[in-house]
Amino acid sequence: MSVDIDKIKSIQQRDFLGRLAGYSKLTGPGWLQSAVTLGGGSLAGALYLGVIAGYSLMWLQPLAMLCGVAMLMALAHVSLSSQNTPFDSVKNSISPLLAWGWLGATLIANIVFCTAQSSLGVATVQQNLGFKGVNPYIITMILSVIAFASASLYAMGSNAVAKVELILKLLVAMVMISFAAAASMLLFSGKVDFLSILAGLIPNPKSLFQPAETLQPLIAATGNAAEFWDAYITDIQRDRIIAAFGTAVGINMTFLLPYTLIKRGWIKVHRELSRFDLVLALFVPFSIATALLVISSASAFHAQDLDVLDADGRPFPTMEAGYYRTLETRLNAMGDAPAEPVAIRAAADALPEAERRLAAALSNRDAKQLATTLSPLMGERGANLVFGIGILAMALSTMMVHMLMNGFAISQAVGRPGATKPFIIGASMPALLAIFAPLAWTGDAKTALLIPAAVIATVFLPIAYLSILLLMNSKSVLAREDRASPLINCTMFLAAGIATFASVWLLWNRGTVGIIGIIGLILLAAIGIAGFFKNQRASQDTSPEHSA
Repeated sequence: MSVDIDKIKSIQQRDFLGRLAGYSKLTGPGWLQSAVTLGGGSLAGALYLGVIAGYSLMWLQPLAMLCGVAMLMALAHVSLSSQNTPFDSVKNSISPLLAWGWLGATLIANIVFCTAQSSLGVATVQQNLGFKGVNPYIITMILSVIAFASASLYAMGSNAVAKVELILKLLVAMVMISFAAAASMLLFSGKVDFLSILAGLIPNPKSLFQPAETLQPLIAATGNAAEFWDAYITDIQRDRIIAAFGTAVGINMTFLLPYTLIKRGWIKVHRELSRFDLVLALFVPFSIATALLVISSASAFHAQDLDVLDADGRPFPTMEAGYYRTLETRLNAMGDAPAEPVAIRAAADALPEAERRLAAALSNRDAKQLATTLSPLMGERGANLVFGIGILAMALSTMMVHMLMNGFAISQAVGRPGATKPFIIGASMPALLAIFAPLAWTGDAKTALLIPAAVIATVFLPIAYLSILLLMNSKSVLAREDRASPLINCTMFLAAGIATFASVWLLWNRGTVGIIGIIGLILLAAIGIAGFFKNQRASQDTSPEHSA
């Protein structure tokens, strides 16, 4: 599906706005990246950022994605310059261990997180779309079949690739329309503070060390417990900030991009197009969608408790689990927690009203609660329908791309990148397991899946970033004129450093498993750097075919 080279060269002769207009019609691989990152994780993260910090963290997710896009641009540059898969480049020029670890981490992330999206789809169909009585396995079966059929199209050639990318564009558009509807409703109701939104777009390092100013009166009202609540909210806020930087671009996204570029038939002349594609089809939709979510969540829920507590100050049944969990943390920290679960709830109910209302204001909300913002305009049923369609599109598109990524990973593992048969086998693996999401993505089973998958993905993300940085400077992969300039190296080093810090922070808070992960991260980095310098010494500058 190669874009005509003469057409590309013609667009490259235009000024910036002309190139922007020309390239906007040719975007493709970026939409796959956009579909996978606009999943349940982005939904939950953006919703809670608005709940806990109001508009003050509007800058966070776009800045985190900007770091990820910088690394993806470098990866696209390497792939299009060398016309080689990143797996082979890392294996041959850095370390086979890193290459296979990268592939293995991608497989685990695809399979585990595809089931999470399937579970999100079940919740949306049952809660937002009103099909409570439908067996969840029927829902997961339908979702998996649709996603697998769409992913399978991708293996069938250039026309099918265009159809899959069109499907993803439509699904991403549905996500953004539903979020925009919620934000617009709040806008017209007068609940949106425009000046606060503009101020929230400016990065503010103070967010790492103190709660949002809008929560300060609620914290002060708790009296002697104010010190606890200040530290508690700061810790949660800091964790969310660091997690956003560590997970904006996932490990499997770094594995996917080069294969979709090659599948499109792009070559060295398409490098500028690939950069525009990542901005127009990934950075822009992600930034807009998450901004709309933060605005909606902040406007509807920040520093509010009316949707959590009834007139008597008791939590509504759907909100009581998170509410009491927060108050139990408060009781434990102050040494006031009884031993029995029933007594803990009684002790929580006996806390001062200011503390209970603050705990309610901090309670996380989900898509069901956010849909209520549309109720005055569309009624409860219409609101749930519009928002439910958007969330279902989010889950379905992410499932599809997880299957795509797994297909590419398996075909690479058997030495036949993109070949149809291994691709279909690989794509079917997360599809089959997603059917059993109601069984696998609950309680202890969910913990057993999520923790090791998150640790492995967290360890390998900075390793993948390090590998990209090394590839951009490798004599055996790139010709001299294609290697990174000092400015690009500084940008990549900064992005890789932020991802590494975020990963270490997240691993540090996971106990023994996390410490093992940090040790593994250090060892893998050492192996990669040693392998790079060994290959550098053995390599001469690349021959002219790399610069052809």
